[in-house]
Amino acid sequence: MINQLKQMAMQQAMKLMSNPKFTKLMSDPRVMNAIAKGFEIHGQVRNKVEGGLKSLADSLNLATKEEFSSLKKKLGRVENSLDELQEHIEAHKD
Repeated sequence: MINQLKQMAMQQAMKLMSNPKFTKLMSDPRVMNAIAKGFEIHGQVRNKVEGGLKSLADSLNLATKEEFSSLKKKLGRVENSLDELQEHIEAHKD
């Protein structure tokens, strides 16, 4: 399903890029500057929103996605250590 959507999107993009009006429009420096500015603004807004959400999570004493990820890694290391200790204990039981 997703592959079909990707294929359809690629076909439409190729059709659009072969259109002379589109290529003329995209070669205009004003259009390219506007697109670049749009990406820049998108990044700035995203950073501000993420910063605000992190501040809110901190003020409400909630865990963030990064904290969960870090905790998951640490828990994995602890589980591995416990497995190694258990193997060591069983090897030296006799």
